[in-house]
Amino acid sequence: MLTHSETLNTFSVKVKTLRKTKKPKTIKLMKNLTTPIGTAMYPKLVTPDTKFNADGVYSCKLILSKDDFETLEATINPWFEQEYERLVKESGKKKLDRSQKLPLKLNDDNEYEVFAKQVAQRETSKGLITFQVALFDSAGKKLNNPPNIGSGSKLRLGVEPSAWVSPMMGVGYTLRLKAVQVIELKEYEGGAGGFSFDAQEGGFVSEDLGDAFENDSKDASIPF
Repeated sequence: MLTHSETLNTFSVKVKTLRKTKKPKTIKLMKNLTTPIGTAMYPKLVTPDTKFNADGVYSCKLILSKDDFETLEATINPWFEQEYERLVKESGKKKLDRSQKLPLKLNDDNEYEVFAKQVAQRETSKGLITFQVALFDSAGKKLNNPPNIGSGSKLRLGVEPSAWVSPMMGVGYTLRLKAVQVIELKEYEGGAGGFSFDAQEGGFVSEDLGDAFENDSKDASIPF
């Protein structure tokens, strides 16, 4: 049986042992992240693109300055390293390959590019879930009837980083596009794709429906 003094000494040793045991350093997982202001390339923010995905995808490439890109990268990289270690541990392996296709990169034109995307809808066990990208003006007011935001617009992206692992590609991450702030707007113009043409006499002229109905009775009904 231990004496009172021996009990205290034993307790003291246990306390010292506990104090020497340090918990592993953890990095707080990012829920949301706002990018610096950049120049938009091929943004699909109002109407999702269905060319390669029938469910539709909202997306935007954002070109940043070198300094802003490196600042953003310095924020994301520590989080990604922690996610990489977590996924390696969960796999039961010593290491996993790293994907070469990441949303932060130096593109073929030597521009500092950030790519974010968000599916427009997804079928789940609870039914179909739809998504939209929330759009705001430079004053932070939500745009309920947003313009057709085009390339050249100055934007900030609100994103949610999400790590993933693939047997073919390794470990990577996606920036899920949640919101966009429009700092300077450059609207996309369809039709001639931004080109302007002068009228040429004697050439082909399309028949405009407005002209076609111009000579009809004002009481004529149009079935739509």
